[in-house]
Amino acid sequence: MTQNNRHIRNTSFTPSPAHTALRRLTKVVGIILGMIIGIVLWVVVKPMIRGIGWLISILTLIAMIYVVLTF
Repeated sequence: MTQNNRHIRNTSFTPSPAHTALRRLTKVVGIILGMIIGIVLWVVVKPMIRGIGWLISILTLIAMIYVVLTF
């Protein structure tokens, strides 16, 4: 009886300790990079969004005053 490709692919694969360590290392590095990117975005983008919010509020206030004074 010969084995076909489907049977060969379904065999159990036990990862080597090096493969397991590499997967764990890439997971840790990915988490650390995600944390760094998140902190940088929080520090840089958050004040910019706050500034844009103030700008939108001021422009809305000016537009409201203009509408009230012209009607």
